[in-house]
Amino acid sequence: MPRRFGLPSVYLAAAVVTAAATAVTTAVPLAMTPAAGLAGRPAVTEPTRPYIVTARDRAAARDLVGEVRWRVRRYYTAALPGFATWLSAAEETELRADPRVRALEPDREIHPMTGRAPATVPAEGGKGVTVYVMDSGLDLTGSEFGDRAWRAFDATGGTGQDCTGHGTQVARAVAGRSHGVAPQARIASVRVLGCRGSGTLSDLLAGLDWVHRHARGPAVTILSLDGADSPALNAATRELVRSGVFVTAAADSGGCRTTPGGQAYSAAAPQLAGTAARELELHPNASPATLASSLNCTAARGDIRQNPSRTSNLLMRGGGL
Repeated sequence: MPRRFGLPSVYLAAAVVTAAATAVTTAVPLAMTPAAGLAGRPAVTEPTRPYIVTARDRAAARDLVGEVRWRVRRYYTAALPGFATWLSAAEETELRADPRVRALEPDREIHPMTGRAPATVPAEGGKGVTVYVMDSGLDLTGSEFGDRAWRAFDATGGTGQDCTGHGTQVARAVAGRSHGVAPQARIASVRVLGCRGSGTLSDLLAGLDWVHRHARGPAVTILSLDGADSPALNAATRELVRSGVFVTAAADSGGCRTTPGGQAYSAAAPQLAGTAARELELHPNASPATLASSLNCTAARGDIRQNPSRTSNLLMRGGGL
């Protein structure tokens, strides 16, 4: 059974505590703390801005984090070799020229994206598959998910409760009894958006970091969020796919596409995630690449159609979009 939000557990994270101290490892509660270390902020005399640093490799990331001059806010240990930090203009220039750094980008706001609702809803599908919904959290009041859904992680430091409704809406579209494409799938809510309806890239990466460390297959991750032009987000998503988790993400247009590695982008991302869960129920050992090749996303056409005579027909070769 999946671990419930709030159960005792710890997450080891590297944190930089002062300008004179060395990097230390701190045990913190898993359920209430973001998936990477929170650090103190050494005093500076010039303005700083939040950035995401992607290192060349994990050794380079450890070396950079160990240099206490950087005001490290989060250290990502699985999703990508990198960290979130505050930088002055001079420090930004210095890091951009550092050969250990692959990419440097400002931390920024992430916003939800809403897809279409399915034309028809199946009676079953997705059993044994966990869908990790990275969004605004989950409202379990009067839940139509029964014991299939839980608040797994909150990157914002809250309780995982959905205060905007978007995450709950996405979860219903994926696996709700009355709205979902895969009504037997499990839903693990990973909250990365705040109560204003937006979040930060650094929180989103923390959510991906947590899923990478804790997901158990067969699994699907859905991101009904913007931010696809972020080098760090693209790197973290690819790394999650390499670990065996199929990833679906929202797209601005009405089209749908998959990558050979095992990612999918669609304006109907929740329905695509549900479809992937239905396919994984039938083929639990299918790799993300194999699953991507099974999804017909080359020519999107209107709403999702279902052939009741087939268990796994939504968006697949026989059904299409």
